[in-house]
Order: sequence, then C-alpha cells, then structure tokens
Amino acid sequence: MRMMLILFGASAFVYFVTGIKGRLTRRMRLYCAIGTFAAVYLVTMILVFFGGST
Repeated sequence: MRMMLILFGASAFVYFVTGIKGRLTRRMRLYCAIGTFAAVYLVTMILVFFGGST
C-alpha cells in the first residue's frame, strides 16, 4: 500500500508540475505522469531484486 502511495505521489507531482506553465496539453501531462509511474516502479523493482542484502 505504501508503494502505491509513493508511485501515485510521484505521478501526481509530475502531472501538476508540468501544468504550471500551461504549455502541455492534458493528454501530454497524463503521458508524462504515466511515464513517471512506470520509471519509478521499474527503478524500485530493480533495486529490490538486485540490491540484495549482505
């Protein structure tokens, strides 16, 4: 549940930050937010699987 909150928070942050200047359309902002969601998810999974404890 905490993981989903982090992913949602990052996506919402990117969505709102890209809308500040008003240059991007809603669809492009949504694509950026989905891309952020996927990137943060992939980085987290890579760290979990390859980060291994010693």
